[in-house]
Amino acid sequence: MIRKLIFLLISLWIMNSCHSENDNMYFQGIDKEVTEINQNHGKIYAIYKRELKKYQTTKDLKYLLSSKYVESFLFPENRSKQISIIYELLRINDDENEYITIACNFFLSLKIEDTSPKLSLQFLNESIKIDEKKDNHFFLPHLYHAKGRWYFKHNNYSLAKIYFAKALKNLKKDNVLYVASMYNNFAMCNDKLGSVDSAINHIRFAINLLSNKKDLTEEETFFIYIMKGNLGSFYLEKKDYAKAELYYNEQVDFQVKGKKYHFNIVRNSDELFQLYELTKQPGKEKKLAELLIHILPNLTNTKNKIVACALLRKYFARQNDMENMKVFSDRLDVLNKKYNNEITKEVDNISDVLNGYIIKNINQKFDFKIRDQRRKNMLLLCLVLATIVISVNIILKIRERNKKEKEKLERLNFLLESSKENLEKDIQLQKGKIKNLHMNLNLKIETERAFLENLKKIKKSKNIDAEETVKDLFFKINNLLQIDEKNNDFVNESSEENKEFMKKLSEIYPFLSDHDLKFCVYFRLNLSSKEIALLENITPGSVRVYKTKIKSKIGLRKEEELSTVLNTIK
Repeated sequence: MIRKLIFLLISLWIMNSCHSENDNMYFQGIDKEVTEINQNHGKIYAIYKRELKKYQTTKDLKYLLSSKYVESFLFPENRSKQISIIYELLRINDDENEYITIACNFFLSLKIEDTSPKLSLQFLNESIKIDEKKDNHFFLPHLYHAKGRWYFKHNNYSLAKIYFAKALKNLKKDNVLYVASMYNNFAMCNDKLGSVDSAINHIRFAINLLSNKKDLTEEETFFIYIMKGNLGSFYLEKKDYAKAELYYNEQVDFQVKGKKYHFNIVRNSDELFQLYELTKQPGKEKKLAELLIHILPNLTNTKNKIVACALLRKYFARQNDMENMKVFSDRLDVLNKKYNNEITKEVDNISDVLNGYIIKNINQKFDFKIRDQRRKNMLLLCLVLATIVISVNIILKIRERNKKEKEKLERLNFLLESSKENLEKDIQLQKGKIKNLHMNLNLKIETERAFLENLKKIKKSKNIDAEETVKDLFFKINNLLQIDEKNNDFVNESSEENKEFMKKLSEIYPFLSDHDLKFCVYFRLNLSSKEIALLENITPGSVRVYKTKIKSKIGLRKEEELSTVLNTIK
């Protein structure tokens, strides 16, 4: 029994694991589908509606999770909305599906890395801890990349390189874009650590690696020029101004042609201004300033506008153009106020979300653990309460069932007692009838013997009074007739019962004749062959022959009692 129970538990665990793994693969497919759409809002919304409809139709939690997951991609510009959706997704998932847990923690770490860096690292470490346990990792190289970037932002370049190396080790070699990105990261770390030559070698390797790939995507082409801008910065540090200007210009030209990349022109503009100032190229400085003024209205990000205005103000200050300097100073003041309001609003929104879902005090690290522990305690409490409620319910149902069973048994016992009493009365009645039958038969036998004795006397004696003898014989014959009538009355006393018995018997054995059925009535009363012979005026041997034939017809073996079988027919 214990082995069967263990086997059942193992089977259930395996089935649950397979189910969870299949769901993880489903979510991974949804993520790939959304990623390949490349931020097409209409197509993402269509996927969201599709998954939501699946949930509404099937009520399967898997589809509610998938719809929520896709919904988080519908608000790329509304960070607080995204965070709210992701927290709701975490709550619904409740650590059931590892893919969702890892993805949500990863997403949150990226979204709050500027406002709450410590909490961001906690989310990132949680994702890494879960994903490292998987045989088939979901996000592990990208998680290592994000952690390396976190350390880079916090000036721990040595640790950053370690995690970039871990990311590279776990990346597939055909994933050229991310492999090149890791070498770009090595270059950035080496530059910060003072090894500019090593940085140049790493970034050249990354550019060549990606440039040699056939059929470059738009994203890969864009990243090549990002790396060329970085290469220009490294050559600027080495004071190789010609190469620095070459790579800076390649980057800027690409971004000017691709109008949607205007936001990135400001990225190296400060260094370009420095380069043109160092190399005494005021004409190029002026063109760069004009380019920034031209793209400024197209910039959507307030932070990029602030950087552009600050560069222009600095440029016009160097040119002693007080009028333009004041214009951009005023614009800069307005933008700074706007940016501060945006940041304040966003921080407030994010704080509200964080306070609503995770943190309840200032110490975010321990508050996160407290929240998690409270959740576990609440689940445990709910489980205990549910167990108590179920146990009480089961006990009440068992008691109710036992009560019903007891009442049923009492009714059955009463019926059995009543049946037993009726049966005993019936048996006593039948015994009395049989006893009377035996007495009548014995009396008949005695009367017949006396009748024979009188006949013998008449034969032997010639002087006997004939009239008296005839009277005596007439009296004895009358007695015999009365005995037969009594016997017939006994046999017919239960005629209705016998008729019912013979009807049921003929239904069970339709091949029995009426004569057979009549004899079955005698056999059912357990009369002897001699008694039946007297009733039917045949020999006991003939009775035994009839009995054997009937047993043969109904398929009884020689040792089986016919009366026992007949008495089972009610």
